[in-house]
Amino acid sequence: MKKLSFIALFFVLLVSACSGTDVDQADQLEEPENSETETTEDEAASEETPSEESEEEAEPAEEEPSEETPVEEEPSTEEAPTEEAPADKKEDHTESDTTEAPEEEEEPEESAEPEEDTVESASNDSEDTEASGSSAGLKAYMPKGPMTKTFTQDEDYQVVHEVVDVNDRFVQQIVTFGDMVTLQILEFTEGRISVVHQESNPEDTSSQLDSFEAHETIDVLVDATGSSAKFQILDEAQTTSTPYGEFENVFVVQRMSGSDVTSMYHYAPDYGLIREKVEDKGDNGYTMTSELTEIQE
Repeated sequence: MKKLSFIALFFVLLVSACSGTDVDQADQLEEPENSETETTEDEAASEETPSEESEEEAEPAEEEPSEETPVEEEPSTEEAPTEEAPADKKEDHTESDTTEAPEEEEEPEESAEPEEDTVESASNDSEDTEASGSSAGLKAYMPKGPMTKTFTQDEDYQVVHEVVDVNDRFVQQIVTFGDMVTLQILEFTEGRISVVHQESNPEDTSSQLDSFEAHETIDVLVDATGSSAKFQILDEAQTTSTPYGEFENVFVVQRMSGSDVTSMYHYAPDYGLIREKVEDKGDNGYTMTSELTEIQE
């Protein structure tokens, strides 16, 4: 028993001794770690001090622009003249306006000259139209619209030309002589006046021009093209007197029928035929004159 207690006591002492050595070793291990931490802290402190010094050195650099502030004031001194530039420009405008003012006063005199030119050109155009009115074409001698023209033949008989309808090419009329009634459609072109439709004692005398088409030429009353020797233009601007009144710019043409019969027609602008004269120089010769005595429009 004594041996067992002695062994146990010895074991306890051995264990306590081992634990003490372990604690010392642990303390020794902790000291280097503390020293390392202290060295890192010292290094960090040493690194922080230069940054503070650099910050202190940077502060004077930031203060340097404040000392150079007069440099920023130089643009303000240079901008001052630009503010006065508009005034100079205004003065230039006023001077230019004053110099240009006399030119504006002279413009009415210049504008007056074109007006004179326009008046002269208008008069020239009117003279040209009057001079070439008859030569412009025989369409100028078409009746201007529906009308009734009464002719006196040899102071004894009356012939009535009732113009029923007119378009840009054709004239439809009803010719009444005594008991004879004839429907005619005349075609007016630049160089000819022709009968293209004729009907005796028609049942319907209303206008046919909307659907009418010329298929044949029955008779050529006037030919001013110069292609036929039967026609001769006597005058293109004659003043013709009739019992109804006087007409100007009358177109006068003569037609030969055979060797003995000569017909003379007078056409007035906007009215058509106003006078007709037929002369037969044959064995049983005669002369017939038909003149306008009345117009109803």
